[in-house]
Amino acid sequence: MDILTDKKVKTRKTHVCHGCVTSYPPKTEMRYVTSIDGGEFQSAYWCQTCDEVIEKTYDYIDLQNGIGFGDVKDFDIPFWQGVHLKYQNETQ
Repeated sequence: MDILTDKKVKTRKTHVCHGCVTSYPPKTEMRYVTSIDGGEFQSAYWCQTCDEVIEKTYDYIDLQNGIGFGDVKDFDIPFWQGVHLKYQNETQ
């Protein structure tokens, strides 16, 4: 897989996070990634929660097949919820 774009953006419209399948409203800070894998172009938005969970936990997981839709939250729901709660408290 070749990463073409990897940047943090403030969204202009509603997007669904690839890692947790949660819908986020416009003006949400998310990571936007585009890539080419086997000749297939892919793009995804990642919420702050999934971005942090990936950074903290996926170092020791084999990512040869990438991360499937919703896999970040499903990997460790209690850990994901704890990180998510931190970001919810920061926005209130």
